[in-house]
Amino acid sequence: MSILVVCEMQTSRNFDNNLIYKFRSLLEENGKLEDINEEKNVNSYCTEDGKLGKACIENARTAFYNLKTLFLPLLGVTQERFEEMLETLPKELEDNKSYFDIARVYGRKKENV
Repeated sequence: MSILVVCEMQTSRNFDNNLIYKFRSLLEENGKLEDINEEKNVNSYCTEDGKLGKACIENARTAFYNLKTLFLPLLGVTQERFEEMLETLPKELEDNKSYFDIARVYGRKKENV
């Protein structure tokens, strides 16, 4: 299972894969907020990160499973083969030291808007 498949699916649905990196500038351009802050964190899919890493792996596996009907045509595989791929997902995430970014962007509405 490859993250490239996810990116392809998102792109085919006109989803901006880099949206997380644009939130702050979008809020700044809006002009209706002030005191805009941004916090970024990196979370990994590795069991060496303890319970959080294990939870991230399970969440990823569950998300892929729940989106199975979207992935099957993209991957061109049977349901059985897809489920086999899901079984290898935790090892793939771990072996590749996979991670994901989380950003929290917030501000305060300007009083005169």
